Amino acid sequence: MNMNNLLNEENEGYIWEGDYEQTWKDIQEDETGTLRTATDSVSYQARKRQLLEKQSHIRLSMMRHMFVVIDASACMNDKDLKPNRLICVQRQVEKFAFSFFDQNPISQLGLIVTRNKSAEKISDLVGNPKKFVDKIQGLKEKGCQGEPSLQNSLELSLASLKHVKSHSSREILIIMGSMTTCDPGDIFSTINECKKHKIRCSIIGLSAEIHVCKKICSELEGIYSVILDELHLNDLFQRVAFPLPNSVGIFFYFKAIIVLIEGQRGTNFNENGFSST
Repeated sequence: MNMNNLLNEENEGYIWEGDYEQTWKDIQEDETGTLRTATDSVSYQARKRQLLEKQSHIRLSMMRHMFVVIDASACMNDKDLKPNRLICVQRQVEKFAFSFFDQNPISQLGLIVTRNKSAEKISDLVGNPKKFVDKIQGLKEKGCQGEPSLQNSLELSLASLKHVKSHSSREILIIMGSMTTCDPGDIFSTINECKKHKIRCSIIGLSAEIHVCKKICSELEGIYSVILDELHLNDLFQRVAFPLPNSVGIFFYFKAIIVLIEGQRGTNFNENGFSST
């Protein structure tokens, strides 16, 4: 047997030993002599930023319609997140769903999965976190295959979000593990179409910063972040769950309230929010 193969097998070790891979490298000592991990400061800054956002006097989105797009390509089998990327993301999205509806009780979530150069809608927009979580439970049954497609994911989300009324925000959250995307056409035309319908797109990267992801978030006024570890991933999800500033103005807040109150009475509203007979 080749000696190099023996050395490689010895260095890999057992799967259950993976949680303790060189953890001492993350430990640092602060000025007071307290031991902290290297990512503690990042998590602290993220929580501090959330508190500052909550304390500021700004109008927040009253109603949100969001599609969560999960990369289920072959790279999601990687074990840099335990037990692997897909299962870790699945657990975090389940927690995110309950947090999202806690922060945005009259909003809706939908689920899209991208694998094998295509995108599939697993769940349409729903207003119940339990229904959303039930749909995501079967995510790992088909496994992780092929490459993701950002363009197909955006177009599938756009097809549903463009029909959402203007008093609600239209959002897409993409969890991207792959460093490549396989698209059937010009993704920048799809970005422009999303921009035309005022759709906001945020991306959480699991690998490294990617130019096209940065471009999407820049054009669609979203947030693009690359995680450091699972704790940082959780912080990023919580940041997205908190309502973002609404740019449509106070008029559409009153419009949303009127729609909620008068919707049961059969009153019709035109594009400007006024009733028509």
